[in-house]
Amino acid sequence: MQVRHSIVLLALLINMVCYTDRVCIAIAGPEMRKAFDFSQTQMGFVFSIFSLSYFLGQTPWGMLADRLGARGIVSFAIAGWSVFTALTATAWSFGSLLAIRFVFGALEAAFSPSVASAFSRWVPVNERATAFGAFLGGGRLGGALTPPIAGFLLLHYGWRIPFLVFGAFGFLWAVLWFLWYRNAPAEHSSVTGEEMRIIAAGVHAGGAGKSPVPWNRLLRSSRLWCLLAAAFGSTFMWQFYITWFPTYLRQHRGMSLTESSYYASLPLLLGVGANWVGGILTDLIGRRTNDRFARTAIGFVSLTGGALLMLGGIWCAQAGLAALLMGLAAGAVDLYLGAAWSSATDIGGPSGGAVAGLMNAASNCAGFASPALMGWMLQRSNDWNSVLYLSVATTIVAAVFWLFVNPRHQTQLPPDLVPAGEA
Repeated sequence: MQVRHSIVLLALLINMVCYTDRVCIAIAGPEMRKAFDFSQTQMGFVFSIFSLSYFLGQTPWGMLADRLGARGIVSFAIAGWSVFTALTATAWSFGSLLAIRFVFGALEAAFSPSVASAFSRWVPVNERATAFGAFLGGGRLGGALTPPIAGFLLLHYGWRIPFLVFGAFGFLWAVLWFLWYRNAPAEHSSVTGEEMRIIAAGVHAGGAGKSPVPWNRLLRSSRLWCLLAAAFGSTFMWQFYITWFPTYLRQHRGMSLTESSYYASLPLLLGVGANWVGGILTDLIGRRTNDRFARTAIGFVSLTGGALLMLGGIWCAQAGLAALLMGLAAGAVDLYLGAAWSSATDIGGPSGGAVAGLMNAASNCAGFASPALMGWMLQRSNDWNSVLYLSVATTIVAAVFWLFVNPRHQTQLPPDLVPAGEA
């Protein structure tokens, strides 16, 4: 196995741990709400507070990773968020739970943009959508495995134990990343001369973090703003799956805890294959046509398909089939993520981690708004369908914006984004 591929695999495995820690609270949510006597609105804020700090931390962490490298940052982040996953079990009030989940989100915020920065140094452009698809699919796999495991632990030992169990797993991965990853291919003793030539030919020649992020030029890029709008719109629906979906299945569809736990795994399990297939297809089509066409086509089909499948789930009367259609909707949306992340690193060039962080910040801005708004709407109207129709609408809007992202086939910053003095 080439070293760059082993780094993608290691990032994938760590993302599995990342998502087990993140998704656990969705399964424990109904029991936590009973234990603390939370309202729907309060529970919505508990779900959302993670995304608030996650959103705020994305771009700063990405900029730091571009400048300092991902080695120490990722190891620190894994150890930190593992501690705060376990501390969730010690919460005693609404305020304490909000504080713990806020810090948890701030630490997890370092991971994805740092990995994006790492891939911009290690992974050639024509392999990048596949790498991001694999990495993101690892997160979905971890999230898919979480509901049945967390449901079992919760049923037998109470809601606090799953957080302690999942929090304990992180520290080994922090050590493994620090021991194996290097901030540049030339620093890794296992990289052969042939692999070094492949990486050098396919990665931006200027490297990462060599100059300040050219925000004045980036923020004038219509492609960047369309990318941010698409990220926001698509996440608004997807966030439903890792927050309110188990509650929806139990309250609105009448499922038991065990049954709802297994169905709650579907969106994430289907997302594993969707991320991998979407990334591979994007690179495959891109090699035969061009990156612009491949990413645009995959993204538009992905987002419109997700919206239509969610509508089918809303209208389906049979609970199991409705849950399946909704799971397929989540999988459909995941098809475009490899294209989205590779587009972000292309737009950013040597500031790929910062731009990927900005895109993920837009995504998690929706991640904060979605659960809180859904909780407020449910408390006022008790109408699940109106909540879900709103998420369908945001996904359709995301599909329209995606048509205008059209990233160029490039291995370097477009001329209008090259910092002064480097043209």
